[in-house]
Amino acid sequence: MTTLRRILTVVGKDLRGELRTKEAMSSTVVFALLVLLVFNFGFEPGTRDIELVGAGVLWSSILFAAVLAMNRLLLNEREGGGLEGLMLSPLSRADLYLAKTITLLCFLAAASSVTLILFVVLYNVSLGVRIFPLLAVVLAGVLGLAAMGTTFATIAVRTRTREVMLPLLLIPLAVPLLIACVEVTSALIAARDLADEGHWLRLLLVFDVVFLALGYATYPAILEE
Repeated sequence: MTTLRRILTVVGKDLRGELRTKEAMSSTVVFALLVLLVFNFGFEPGTRDIELVGAGVLWSSILFAAVLAMNRLLLNEREGGGLEGLMLSPLSRADLYLAKTITLLCFLAAASSVTLILFVVLYNVSLGVRIFPLLAVVLAGVLGLAAMGTTFATIAVRTRTREVMLPLLLIPLAVPLLIACVEVTSALIAARDLADEGHWLRLLLVFDVVFLALGYATYPAILEE
């Protein structure tokens, strides 16, 4: 219970800091909106089939916005000396990974929910009750991104080329996650039976578990570098 309390204390500290400034959240949402608008204007009227391209547009927006958020949040921690301070705290470095992942998950879940609403409005997508399983898919997808992003952003933030390094590390490894998310999202937009997408759902869950376990195991060594 003491460890859980310490993890939640770190998460609460990070979230309160972001709520005060709203710097990362506002820039992430605006960036996601711009990506959605660019894709929207990139298709000629009458030729766009939202059932075919909508899921790809949505997850491209979420991915690009997530990369921006990861860089911003970890850079703020690095510049303020917060990360070094947390390394001296009683919280183990593996548990520090969980705290940072939870913080990033909360942030990405909020930003992705706003992005999903903007997507539905801009692209005139009719989901009905399918919005709830779609929200669950978005949450599972951003969990995988948060698990990876915490690890890779911690590595990238220590380099001079961090703005380029993070996407180079993250995006290639995130391809299986993105494919699974796009396939399931496409099925929901097209109102297809999710039973036919069971293998993609399993891939999504396995991806989350594997990268959470890898991050938890390797984060102490990453902080030592």
